[in-house]
Amino acid sequence: MSFSAGIIAAGEGSRLAARYPGIVKPLIPVAGRPLSHWVAASLAQAGADALTVLTNSRGFDVAPSLSAAFPHLSFDFITADTASSFESFRLVALRLAEKSEDFLISTVDALITPKDVARFRAECRAARAEAGLALTAHVDDEKPLWSDVDEFGFVTAVGDDARVRRHATCGLYYLTRDAAARLPGAATHARLRDFWRALCAQGARVAGPLLDETWDVDRPQDVVAATAYAVRRRHCADPKMERSAS
Repeated sequence: MSFSAGIIAAGEGSRLAARYPGIVKPLIPVAGRPLSHWVAASLAQAGADALTVLTNSRGFDVAPSLSAAFPHLSFDFITADTASSFESFRLVALRLAEKSEDFLISTVDALITPKDVARFRAECRAARAEAGLALTAHVDDEKPLWSDVDEFGFVTAVGDDARVRRHATCGLYYLTRDAAARLPGAATHARLRDFWRALCAQGARVAGPLLDETWDVDRPQDVVAATAYAVRRRHCADPKMERSAS
């Protein structure tokens, strides 16, 4: 079953700027392919046929790059210089909720296999969750967003509220239209992680599927590790999609 998804590609990518001057984060090459293309390909291979993509005012090359690489996908591009990661998430979520009962949103620096993307969505829907956080045991981040999960697979605590701290979020989210309708105002949270912490503290039904392998690309060393990961991944990519994205 096809679905709609979003990509948040509006961050500054400040930790990568010195290594890649003049290149916005969504277009930084990983194994010879722009970072945003890897994310779009995973979502598409998992079943997404429509992508809403948020870029900032410096990301004017992102839309034509993605459109040319994935002509079979329906794109909805938004340009906005948002004040916070939560505002970016909220903007994409509200746009997706206009046309979908539920949807996925990925950050542009989250490399996740199509198999895991599809499984994440399926598990969130099967759990009848109102929201979902993809979790990973592969934690290589200076400030991971730890998340505790109960025996039923629901997230009980996020961030400073987490106590077990075995798994962290990895940049892939699930949300229903009803949950999107209850999103607080853009100025309510300074960071997206603050929203998820508050949502779980309120007792919301947030699923927390554990994914097999994920990579977060924030630093120059992450690009090296992600390149090795991406090369390993090529064998599972759809040949037609590989040709269209080249």
